[in-house]
Amino acid sequence: MNPQPLIVVEPPDSRGLRDVRVRGQVVGRAWSPRDLRGLLRRAEVPDDVDLEAGELVHWRGGGAEVWPDRPWRRRATSALIAAGLLVTAGVLGKIGKTDVSDALTFGGRVAGATFLFASIVEMIAAVCAFDYLGKRRWVYSGAAVLVGVVIALALNALLLAMQIDAGEYSPYAWVWPTVLVWAFWALRRISPQQIWRQSPHPKKVATGAAVAGLISIGNLLYSRVYVPYSSPLTMDIVVKFGEPQLNTKHTVLYVPMTVTVKNNGKVPLYILGTLYRVYGRSADFTEKDRGIAEWKADIRDGGTVERNISVMGLDLISSGEVIVKGGGSFMEAGDVMSEERVLTIPANSQFDSLEGDAEAVVMRTDRATLSNDFLPSGTASWDDSLSHVTDAPKWVAEPGDEYLRYQARVYYSNEILNATRRPRYATIWWVVNKTADGWQSSYLQATIALKNEEARQPSPLDSEETATSYGLYFFHSATAREPFAALVKPPAH
Repeated sequence: MNPQPLIVVEPPDSRGLRDVRVRGQVVGRAWSPRDLRGLLRRAEVPDDVDLEAGELVHWRGGGAEVWPDRPWRRRATSALIAAGLLVTAGVLGKIGKTDVSDALTFGGRVAGATFLFASIVEMIAAVCAFDYLGKRRWVYSGAAVLVGVVIALALNALLLAMQIDAGEYSPYAWVWPTVLVWAFWALRRISPQQIWRQSPHPKKVATGAAVAGLISIGNLLYSRVYVPYSSPLTMDIVVKFGEPQLNTKHTVLYVPMTVTVKNNGKVPLYILGTLYRVYGRSADFTEKDRGIAEWKADIRDGGTVERNISVMGLDLISSGEVIVKGGGSFMEAGDVMSEERVLTIPANSQFDSLEGDAEAVVMRTDRATLSNDFLPSGTASWDDSLSHVTDAPKWVAEPGDEYLRYQARVYYSNEILNATRRPRYATIWWVVNKTADGWQSSYLQATIALKNEEARQPSPLDSEETATSYGLYFFHSATAREPFAALVKPPAH
């Protein structure tokens, strides 16, 4: 009877590994002769043992020359799988870290925490990739890699769908399709069915993968379709004239004016721009009633129909910002801002009445945030010599009209949208113009658009989308009116 050999080397498996037995006990698996020598050394087999000696070593399924492993291919595969997992971990980690601290809604911060968790899972899976494609010393390494690849596949597919839906290029646009192709390749390389069969608790693994994937996908979809709770915006803007005073010579009229802005809603606001205007209205009184033709002209021009009054013009007496200089200020719910001015008007002005109003352009702080580079001075349409040098877009003002322009970067309510959208900029114009019939006016105009696309006039659909996505709104005050004759009182005798 032949004695049992000291060493038995089993046939290579599908990955080229050969089980090694010493004295009947499995001591490990070897990729190569070098691996085999290392196993024998740890099993206290002398280094001088002749592996070709048939009485000591029994080779099954091939001799000492049969080592089908391709180490460079195996290591490259491990590195590529780990790289894809780490890229996904990096992107998810950046999105999650930003949203956990900076997302504008509670739901966005929950989504950020989920992405951070998914990032940690991806990093663990990247480490496990080397074990699973190696000697599989940890029984759950295959399950960890499978969960990581499935999460990467699902999230990158949805992020790619969001990118396509936006129809825009962002710095991450190349990441989603690249990682998606990698994920399909990785699934083929790791053999999910084999992982399923070899896992000691396949149902738990499947449940864990499903729960992790559903939570991540659910939060991604939530961040995509979620519209912050729309507490209505209510802002009061009031213009009020005070008690007028004449100078000692009764040639100059001083009229105090107060403009008050109050955020009556529950949502803090960015004040992008504010403006008040005071006009002196000139009118012609006729004893004869004006006919239907004049009434139609009043209606066409958007004015008030007057039976015996024909408005001749509106002279701009004063216009300016209300407290906020250059926009970008923050206004909490309940905050009040006010501006007090004293209007100086010649007492002999031929005005029929004094009219004042104000407006504000605001943006909800639960929809987007602004960069803090809203320049206090803005960009003017004139140069140092006060000569007109540039025109505003045609939809904003007529050629030759003067303006100040303010602009700032707008950041979306969560980092997922920032990663799949091109940057937008809020642009505010304060325009001073003169109409064809000689009337002067002053007004605000605003848009949120891509860089250098401010000249494109927003369609009604664009304006609605801007209001929904960013909470950009215009508020106007009622018009304060005072008869000019009542303001210029004759001196008491």
